[in-house]
Parts: sequence; C-alpha cells; structure tokens
Amino acid sequence: MTLFPPPEDQDTAPRRKRWPRAAAWTLGALLVLEISLNVALNLGAVQAIMRRSTSRTELAWKRAWWLWPFGQLHLRDFTLTQQSQHQWWQVNLDTVEASVSLTALLRKRVDVRHIDGHGARFRIEPSFGIEKEPPPGPDYRPWVIQLADVTVHEVRELDFGRVRFVGDLDVQGSLDIKGRERVHVETPSIRVVSGAMEVDRKPVTRFKRLEAKAALEVPFTDEKGWDLSRALSAQVTSQLELLPLDWLNAHLGSDNAVSLKGGAGKVDLDLHLKDGALAEDSRIDVQGQTLNVRAGPIRARAPWALKASLTSERPDTRRGTATLTFAPVRVSGPEGTVAEIPEITLTVLARRGAEQSDWELEPDLRVARSRPLDLRMLNPWLARTIEIDSGSMTVQSQERAKSAKARDSLRLSVDSDLVTGRMGNVKVLLRAEADVDARSLSWDSKSLSLTGTTLRLTNVSTNGPVPIRAWSGVFTLPQARLSLSPTVLSARFASKLTDTQPVAALLTSAKNLPRFLTPLLNIRDVTVTGQVQIDESGLQLRELKADGAGFSLRGHLDLAQGELKGALLATLGALAGGIEFKPGGQDLHLLNAKQWFAKQPEPPLR
Repeated sequence: MTLFPPPEDQDTAPRRKRWPRAAAWTLGALLVLEISLNVALNLGAVQAIMRRSTSRTELAWKRAWWLWPFGQLHLRDFTLTQQSQHQWWQVNLDTVEASVSLTALLRKRVDVRHIDGHGARFRIEPSFGIEKEPPPGPDYRPWVIQLADVTVHEVRELDFGRVRFVGDLDVQGSLDIKGRERVHVETPSIRVVSGAMEVDRKPVTRFKRLEAKAALEVPFTDEKGWDLSRALSAQVTSQLELLPLDWLNAHLGSDNAVSLKGGAGKVDLDLHLKDGALAEDSRIDVQGQTLNVRAGPIRARAPWALKASLTSERPDTRRGTATLTFAPVRVSGPEGTVAEIPEITLTVLARRGAEQSDWELEPDLRVARSRPLDLRMLNPWLARTIEIDSGSMTVQSQERAKSAKARDSLRLSVDSDLVTGRMGNVKVLLRAEADVDARSLSWDSKSLSLTGTTLRLTNVSTNGPVPIRAWSGVFTLPQARLSLSPTVLSARFASKLTDTQPVAALLTSAKNLPRFLTPLLNIRDVTVTGQVQIDESGLQLRELKADGAGFSLRGHLDLAQGELKGALLATLGALAGGIEFKPGGQDLHLLNAKQWFAKQPEPPLR
C-alpha cells in the first residue's frame, strides 16, 4: 500500500523553500539599491543631474552615506551655491545629517525635513562678468529646494565682503529656493556664543551677547534678477565691546592729516529692520573711553558717547535722532594743553515720510564756551607773519533764536580778547572774531574747508611809520581751506572798508607818505578783494584789488618778519604811481607807472 502525504503537507514544503529565497532576493535588491545610491551620491551623479537643469544653483559634497530608507543622509563638506548676474553666495558645512526624500529628487525637488549641521560658513559677494540668465523655455520646470527644521551649530564665518563675522554662532531656521522665482530664508533663532566683527579682516568689535531672528525674502525679476534691496527683515539685540578706533586710520588714508587712537567702549544695540531698512523702536547706545584725535599740529582728546533711536511720529512718518557727545574736550598744541571745552554735542534729527525716498536731515551743533585758549601756541606757525606776545581766544556755538531752524544756525563763534604782537619792529594790537559756518566744514585727506567764514577785526592799532588807530573791518571768505600737514591757510577774501588806514600803512614805510598818496587817508568805502596764504614762511597776498571813489590799487605782496616784498600800482584820478617793496626799503615809480607794473610778474603761491 502506497502512502501519500495530505495536500496540506505537499504545499507546505515548497512554500518553506520559497520564503528564504524571496527574502534573499529582496535583501539583495535592497543592498544593490543601497550600494548604487551611495555610489551615485559619492560619484557626483546627483549633482550632475541638477547641474544640467540649472547652472545658477549648485549642490556639492565630498563624502556621503545613506542607510536608505531607514536612516538619515550624512554629508561631509557640504556646499550650496547660488549665483545671479549681480550676486553670488555660498553656504559651506563641515557635516550635515538630514532626512531627505529620495523620490522628491526625481521630481526636481530637494526636500529635506530635518537638518542638523556643524561648522558652517557663509559668504556673499558681487558677481562680475556674468551674463544675464536667458529666459526659460516653455517647458521650463525649476528646481525647488526646501530645507525645513534646520539647526546649524558652530557657524564660524559670515562673510559680506569688507565686513565679516568670525566666531561661534548657532542658528535655527528654514530655506526655500524656487528656481527663478524666489529665495526665502526664515531664522527664528540666532545666538552668538562668542565672536567678533571684522572690517577688512581687522577686528572692530567683540560680542558679549547677541540674540536675533530674521527673515530674507528675495524675489526674482527678469529686469533686476535677484533683488536684495528690500529683502531683509530682522530684530537684533546685542551687547558688544567696541575695540579701539585705530582701525579707522587705514580708511582715512596714510597721507591723511587726521588720525585716531583709543576710543574703545561698550555698545548696546536693539535693532529692528523691515524690508531692508531700519524700523521704529531701533536703538543704539555707545559709551566710549577717551578718544585721541590728531589734526596736524593740534591734538584733542575726550571721552565720547553716541545715542540714536528711531520712532514713528505717525504711521506714515519715521523720525530718527542721533546725538554724538564729546565731554570734556582737551585741546593741546606743540607746547602742551592750551584749552578745554566742557562739551561738544552734535544732534541730527532725521525725518522721512511715506512718499520721500531720502531722509530730511536737521543738524544742531552745540559747543559749550571753552576756557581761554592761549594764542601763543600759534607762534611756531605764525611767527614770520606776526609773533604773538599775549592774548587768548574762546570757542562756542552761537545761540539759536527760537524761531530759527537748526540748519540755519549751525555756526561756531571764535572770539579773542586784546591780542598784542609784533610784525618785525611794528607793534600790533587787535581783537578778532570769526563766525564759522559749520555746514560748510568738510575734510579731505589733508585739509579742512572753512568756506563761508566771516572774520571781524576790531581795535586794530600799530605804531608803524603810518600808524593805525582803532581801525575795524569785516572780511568774508568765499573760499577758505586750512591744510594741516604742513599747516597752511589759503583763502579768497572780500571786504568793504570804511576807511583806508591799512592801505596807507601798506603803501609806505617812510614817516611821510609820497605827496600823491596823501588823499588815501581820506578815502571812504573801499572794496578790497584778493587771495591770501599764511604758512610757516610768512604771509602772501595775490590778486590784490582795492577800489573806491576815484581810487584803485592792484598788486601782490609777501610779508615775512616785518619785511615786505612785492609791487603795487595805485591810481588816484589821473595820477598813477608804482611802489616796489624790497628788503631795506621801497622804490617809487611815478613815471610810466602802469608800464612798469605790467612788467612785474605775480609770483605763484608757495
């Protein structure tokens, strides 16, 4: 009798043999897929696919592994680069762990649901020589990069060109890039562990604390490409240590007559940015230590402070105020401390309405009356023109009428007491006042513009061969510049003289005037113009012109230690006479004076 197993037993044996084989094939397929995927990741296949469809966005890494579909993607030396016609930026990370959708890559999407990165660097710079991206074809489908739940530790560098952060920063956020349409970055948490800001690779601040959140929305247009002008919105609170301001000297230039030293301080920031511009409730508070400023032969030192804030007067109007204070200011010359100003404050009020593209600025300068400044400090510079025996001056800002706007009264007043001095053997007494229009003050690398200054001389008296008695005059300087290294004052001047005592004194050194010049003492309302330069070698007058009723004077003069050199042509009615000044005296030219004067070339200024 032949026995057969039941049908159930007949099916069970082959089935038991098939399961291990199916599991082996499945495991083998997964292993082949895993190997292929990791080979593709490490041989640049993914990058090549993306590069063929967009040349402006690039993903790269050096090493990668991925236990798909259970584990996370691991990348080393990861780089994301974005380039346009105007901007180029790049993000680098030492290591990245990410939860990535593999199927999304097949649909031209980089879809990452979680990223944990370490050791990041960011750099942005202008693009040059990049052709405008051609418009896409009708079948164009952009790559989409979406990085959600991004946490990056140890951000070591944020490089914006001349300005750079270096240190240790943690950031959380997300990134969304869609081809030629937009870039959106959201960072709800930015925290600096330690770090410094650099300008041209020189540290300028150190962070004690920084917390921030920011959003970057960069639209793309065919006309402008990626538009960063209104892209950034942020809120930043920070406490910083401001390093000494010596680093600014490199930006002033090696040949600049002005240099800075010291001035370190503490900075408290609370900044709000909206659409790329400062927004209301922004605030800056700086408390600086003593800042030393060198300007030619002058030295000044003072602690300083800066306070600035921005508020909204109305929903459509913003109002900002910035106040820079130096107090007290000590000024010194070659012979030591010569003056002290209790306080100098410059306040700038800024307003901008919704329809205005520029800020409307309203400055207000307040200079507290200084302690007297000994004018003998000027002798190393002025000695060949006038040597000062005694006298002092004070500096202060003018009082502003309640009805006047700050911009109409931004002026400095310089007043002296009675000054005594000598021009060679001639003793001189005078008082001087200067009204300086601070709106016209401007620096270049070596000099200070004093255009718009008015100089008043009063109580001018001399004991020369033709004495001057209590004369006064007002001179306006439509062009004036004070060079500081070496110290040279050059200016064009204009004046309306009520009498001609100084003109008469210039025309002769004899005790009696030449007969034809006697009427000079009685001429009224004479207009005088010319160009003057004062330096360590003395005083020079060029293009000198004086005109009155029936009188004119033309010429050029050099004065050094009381000695005159030069030539003048004086005309009184039909009479003309020339005077040649030279060491030891002067020569008169009464015959053919105009022809003689025409042959006296005017030497150039030194």
